[in-house]
Amino acid sequence: MSIRRGAIVLVCGFAAQFIFGMLLNLFVTIPDVHPGAGGANYFAADVKALGWGLSFGDGWALFVHVIVALVLTAGCAVLFIVALRPAGRGWRWFTGVSAMTAIGAVFNGLSFIDYGHDFSSMIMAGCWLVAVGSLVAGLLRRADSVTGDN
Repeated sequence: MSIRRGAIVLVCGFAAQFIFGMLLNLFVTIPDVHPGAGGANYFAADVKALGWGLSFGDGWALFVHVIVALVLTAGCAVLFIVALRPAGRGWRWFTGVSAMTAIGAVFNGLSFIDYGHDFSSMIMAGCWLVAVGSLVAGLLRRADSVTGDN
């Protein structure tokens, strides 16, 4: 799969993630007490909250949102690694920014689950926007390329 096709697949995945996130935001209330909630050690709390989310702890909407987030983050990381090849030179910044902000979105999403602070949700959404925007910018910038990978 070319970098261009990978970026298109990821943008479509991010669109689905937006829908799952809005569904979760509008129709699901994360309980105040669950594994990882309010933990003093941020990373230990994140691991517990991640496990809780993956165990259908708060239902299918959170489960799907977490799974899609992890798949998208892994996809962004793989696309960045592929872009490190000589043929992917023109994609390095776009895929790198997308991978880093996807990771930031995951950590802020877990922080929101752990502590319930609205700013964590806002940062997660901002990271989502930058990740998508970076891939779209790469697609638009490279649209005139013959192979789409240079």
